[in-house]
Amino acid sequence: MDNDGQAHLRFGDGELGIKPAANTHFQATYRVGNGLAGNISAEAISYIVFHDVFNSGSTLQPHQPFPAIGGTAPEPLSQVKLYAPHLSHEKLERAITADDYAQLVMQHFPTKVQQATATLRWTGSRYEVWVTVDPFNKETVDRKLLQNITTDLEKYRRIGHDVIVQRAAYVCLDIAMRVDVKFDYLRGHVKAALLDIFSNRILPDGRRGFFHPDNLTFGQGIALSQIVAQASTVPGVESVSITKLERLFAGDNQEIEAGFLPIASSEIARLDNNPNFPENGKFTLDLRGGR
Repeated sequence: MDNDGQAHLRFGDGELGIKPAANTHFQATYRVGNGLAGNISAEAISYIVFHDVFNSGSTLQPHQPFPAIGGTAPEPLSQVKLYAPHLSHEKLERAITADDYAQLVMQHFPTKVQQATATLRWTGSRYEVWVTVDPFNKETVDRKLLQNITTDLEKYRRIGHDVIVQRAAYVCLDIAMRVDVKFDYLRGHVKAALLDIFSNRILPDGRRGFFHPDNLTFGQGIALSQIVAQASTVPGVESVSITKLERLFAGDNQEIEAGFLPIASSEIARLDNNPNFPENGKFTLDLRGGR
């Protein structure tokens, strides 16, 4: 529809859309409003007009308790041209790139998925889209959530893309720390406070432990300085030194010298420090001094 109120219809060419047969006649039926003038106040309607014959002897009294809303002035063509190119980006309705798949998961499952990543892999005949999800509050993803995400993405995926939804690859850590305790503090109290701070739990005051699942996500490495800074906030800590910062069972790869343990974009760090499941990460404390 142009500024003169003239409508233009575009039909297919036979390849992109059906091409109408020659001499085909079309009839367009549509309704238009009257813009802002239609936003009348409450009780503004005083009578009713009938297109067909109305039975005599009947009485109708219009009642309009609420004002009319929604009437909008016609949009100038210049404004349409200005805004139209950006409207397609406001709501993602198709998945073409890997980032599109990840964004759709985040948009459609905001209360269940903390973060999502996706990668495209060429199999030799077609592309596979590997979507990896990081759920809220836990390291495990139930099968129902994975299936729901797969079903949802099916509506948006590009033709020729096979979608595979999986849980994140967790990197379990092995961290050891030496702490010098101030002479007038009990080592047991300081140790308990450190174990709380570097736990994967919600603490009594509502804070998250350093290794809580919602504090860690894809590609988020572990900086030695962050660990030292957290430990230094505990009352009674005189000094802190990190003696081990490694992937569990992977050995030393110069992480302490670098001051950083890198995590790949498809991985998430994990440290549960649960003696019943040592394969999920270890945190060792060596406290000296104090009483």
